[in-house]
Amino acid sequence: MTLTKYVTYNIETFIEDLLNESAIDQLGVSRALAIAEAEDISLDRAILKLGLVDEELLIPRLAKSAGCKQIADIPEYTPDLVSLDLLTFSYCQSNQIVPISDANGRSFILSSDPANGALGAELLFFLERPPAVVAAPTRIIRSLLASLDETQEDTKVSGERLQADQEALRQGEFEGPVIRFVSEILNEAVAVGASDVHFEAQEDGLRIRLRINGILQAHPVNRSLSVVSILARLKVISGMNVSERRLPQDGRITSTIAGRKVDFRVSSVPTSFGESIVCRVLDPNALRLGWGKLGFDAETTRQIIEIIEQPNGLFLVTGPTGSGKTTTLYTALAHLNDEGRKILTVEDPIEYNLAGVEQVQVHEEIGLTFARTLRSFLRQDPNVLMVGEIRDEETAEIACRAAMVGRMVLSTLHTNTPEGAVTRLTNLGVPEYVVKAVLRGVLGQRLEISGGGVRRLQAKLAL
Repeated sequence: MTLTKYVTYNIETFIEDLLNESAIDQLGVSRALAIAEAEDISLDRAILKLGLVDEELLIPRLAKSAGCKQIADIPEYTPDLVSLDLLTFSYCQSNQIVPISDANGRSFILSSDPANGALGAELLFFLERPPAVVAAPTRIIRSLLASLDETQEDTKVSGERLQADQEALRQGEFEGPVIRFVSEILNEAVAVGASDVHFEAQEDGLRIRLRINGILQAHPVNRSLSVVSILARLKVISGMNVSERRLPQDGRITSTIAGRKVDFRVSSVPTSFGESIVCRVLDPNALRLGWGKLGFDAETTRQIIEIIEQPNGLFLVTGPTGSGKTTTLYTALAHLNDEGRKILTVEDPIEYNLAGVEQVQVHEEIGLTFARTLRSFLRQDPNVLMVGEIRDEETAEIACRAAMVGRMVLSTLHTNTPEGAVTRLTNLGVPEYVVKAVLRGVLGQRLEISGGGVRRLQAKLAL
C-alpha cells in the first residue's frame, strides 16, 4: 500500500483518533482504505470522497495529525502577492490553496489538504522556503479564491503558462477543460451558499449567474470554451438527452463536495440563442432548520407553532419563488417530527431528506401525481401531511378533505398576499365554507434587500 506517499501524518494514529472520537466506524475505515489503495490517494481524501465524514469535522483532526494550525471562519487577510506571483493564480486554483499574509507580514498557505506531502514539496520548490500551511475548509478556500480573482486580475497566469495548462488539459490530466470548468462552477455555488446557478446562452456567448441571498450575481466565464460544450456537459451529467435542444428537459446531478453529498435539480429550456439551464442547489448543510434561524419574530414563531401543533387543519405558506417557503415547511416538520407522529410528504422534487419522515417524489409521467399520492396517504393513517404545492383543483380538494378528518396538512400556495389564499382555494373549486372550516393560518413571507443586506419580512393571517 502506498498511502504514505502522499501524506505527512501517521495513518495508524489518524485512524485510531477517528475511531476513538466516533467520527467513523471500522466499516467506514475499511471502505476508505480500499478506495485509497485502489485509486492511490490519501486516506483522508478517500474518506471525503465517500462522504463518510463532513469536511468541517475532518479538518480539525487533519490539522492535529499534520501538526499545523487550522481556521474555521474566513479570516481578515491580505493576499500574499509575492507568493501568488511565484505560484500563479492558476496553480492556486488547481490545488485549492490561498497564499495570505497576517498583520505582522508573516506568510501562510491556506489549504484544505494540509497533510499532502507532495503538495508541500511543490510549494517548497516554487517558494524556495518551507511553507507555513494552515488548514481551512474548502468553502473558505473557494471563497477567498473568488475574491482574489476579482481584485487581483494582474496576478493572472502568463500567456505561456496558460498555454501549457491548456495543453495539459487537452492531454486529459484534468479530464478536459469543459469538465473541469463545469465542476468548478458547481463546487463554487455550494461554497458560497448559492441557491441556484443559471447557464444562459446569449447572442455574444454564455452568461453564468449565481443566485445568492435571492439576488442573481454574474460569474466570470471562460470565453475560450464552447457554449454548446458547456451546456452539453451539464445535460450529460444530469441524465438529459444531449441531442434534444427543442424541448424542455429535467434532470438531476448528485455529487460529493467537501465530503458531503449535494444534489442539483437541473432544468433546461430552449431559447432564441440556444438553451438556458438552471441548476437548483440542494445542499443539506444549507438547510438551516430551527425557528431561530428563519428570521421570524418571537410572536410570529409562537403563533406558527400553536397552529401546527393542532391535531387537524390546514396551514399554508405563501410568497414568491426563492423566498424560503420550503425551508419554513421543513422547519415545521422537524418541530413535529417525533415517535408519536406519522408524517408523510409528497414533493416535486424531494429537496432534502428528513430522518423519520416518509417522503414521496412525484412522477407525473407514470401517473404518480400530488392528488393520487395524497389519496394513498389517507390510507396510511398519518398525523401530519406535507404537500409541496397545492397547484390544481384535485390536490386542493383532497388536502382540505384530509384536514377535515383529523390530519394536520402543511403546504405552499402561490399567492401575492396571505389574504389571497382563501380566494385562490375557492378559485380551485374548494367551497368557501370548507376553507373557513379547515384553514388554521396562512404565513406570507418574502425576501427584501435593505441596507446592502437581505432580511425576511413576514405577514401572518390567522383564521
